[in-house]
Amino acid sequence: MEQWNGNDVIFRGYFFGKGKAPERGSRIKGEAGYSFAEVGETDCFGAVMREGFIDISFDDPAMSKKFLEMAEENQWLCMVLENPDNGHIHTFWRNSRNRITKKSAVDQKLAVGLVADIHGGDTYIPLCVDGVGRFPPKYDIFDGEDYQEVPEELLPVNTKIDLWDLKGGNRNNALSGMAMYLVHNGHFTKEQIRRVLTNTNSFVFADPLGDAELDTILREETFKDLEEVPKLNTLNAAELFRMDIKPVEFIIERLIPVGMVILASPPKYGKSYMCLDMALSVSMGRDFLGFHTHQCRVLYLSLEDRFDRLKQRMNQITGGERFPELLELQIESQTLDSGLIEQLEGFLQEHPDTKLVIIDTFIKICGEAKRNESAYGKDSREAGVIKKFADQHGIAVMLVTHTRKGIDPTDPFVNITGTFGIAGVADDMIVLTKEKRGDLLTKMSVTGRDVQYEEYPLIFDKDRGKWMRQGDSYELAAAKFESDAKWAAYQVGNVRKTILKLLEENGGAWSGFCKAIIDKSKEYGTPIAMTSNKLGIELTAINGFLYRDKIAHTEISKGTAAKKHKFEIIKYRSV
Repeated sequence: MEQWNGNDVIFRGYFFGKGKAPERGSRIKGEAGYSFAEVGETDCFGAVMREGFIDISFDDPAMSKKFLEMAEENQWLCMVLENPDNGHIHTFWRNSRNRITKKSAVDQKLAVGLVADIHGGDTYIPLCVDGVGRFPPKYDIFDGEDYQEVPEELLPVNTKIDLWDLKGGNRNNALSGMAMYLVHNGHFTKEQIRRVLTNTNSFVFADPLGDAELDTILREETFKDLEEVPKLNTLNAAELFRMDIKPVEFIIERLIPVGMVILASPPKYGKSYMCLDMALSVSMGRDFLGFHTHQCRVLYLSLEDRFDRLKQRMNQITGGERFPELLELQIESQTLDSGLIEQLEGFLQEHPDTKLVIIDTFIKICGEAKRNESAYGKDSREAGVIKKFADQHGIAVMLVTHTRKGIDPTDPFVNITGTFGIAGVADDMIVLTKEKRGDLLTKMSVTGRDVQYEEYPLIFDKDRGKWMRQGDSYELAAAKFESDAKWAAYQVGNVRKTILKLLEENGGAWSGFCKAIIDKSKEYGTPIAMTSNKLGIELTAINGFLYRDKIAHTEISKGTAAKKHKFEIIKYRSV
């Protein structure tokens, strides 16, 4: 057998096998495996593909033969391994653009008309079964070349049209039907469709059509419903310099610009209260969180709410004040698939003074993924539809969503639910986070194309249903909250109570060891649950609080012995 040392570009590791599977007890998912040299001398072994590659395998020897002819004619850059026992082949391609989203599927009809099984992810590929090797490759790239992405011919299609081995009168109808299917599929250009069907005619049909018949099927009329790629129209830099461009318009200064905005936080953080307060503030022309608003009509789609709850919360926020005329509310809408944009277009025609639309929540308006569409592609497409609508009408559309738990505690924006397709489209992002869920202080992180990155400290007043900003610096507010919390804990703590009692009983001055303080605390009914060492550390930590409490604390050290602590009431001499 010709010398072959494996393929470390396609395969991330090699594993000992048992028949067509890895040996019992072998864990291949996420494991690095062995080198080819370590397993290559055994009678049974296989390999596991790297992420970003996919295996398209043909179990029909006749289809395998036709595929190889097609690959050579098109000079495709892939690797092919053949099973010498039955002529089945595995073909390996890059799939880094996720053009094939299925990671495990059998008997998949491909665009060119062949039928194949698809394997991706942590798939085990047998390389040698009971001494019979499936290497070296039947077909492979040359040195200096790189493996290509899956060609359009091999993309799975969901159609009942059968093309394999056709001859006679069925060929015209079948090829015309596949042409129309690919035109309306949305993933193929005109030139790609022509190439795919030309390959079908040449290699998949038992008896190819003549050139004239093929040209008739692939005439321009076939592609009339296919959108052509628009010409790239550029703007000269000098012309841009001379243009008088209107500055970015803000609905809420420094916070909500015109465009698509995302507001995200974990569930039950008070996002809906924030949205409602924002809608009320903008429609009434009042400051929101201390930021100036530009009064306008607001549409609030509260799609997880009821009107009775909205009324109760609005009364809570406004303190019973009359609700504004410029706020429009709705608790139901269509999805992006079923006419939401048309609904919004109609609303803006009736209410052209609308400048802010709040959609709470984004998941409620999402549609279904298109065929072979990745999660990233779906998120990017749907968010792009919203952004295009916002830009066309010069309004702000805020999408409310959730965050995932702890993917990256240092960057709140990567924790937004969904893929980066949503964040990549957004003009502005606002994320609410807390160090601990029960904390009073909330961090509002803001970033975007037209806003400066800031972290604002907020607290939520449950009685009023309002968020309130605590200054411009989260770090300063957090430090103050921590200091206030420690001062509050000190004031009610048993250490302070015990020291005050000692000073009261001893004329305003007392000295002794930590053990004596602990013993006295139990006698006073204010027990200190610490060891002497820990109490000594605690007394050092609260030294500033003691002074603030008009108690002077001094440590008296005598060599390596335990430290003695002296406490005195501070008396100020009158002038």
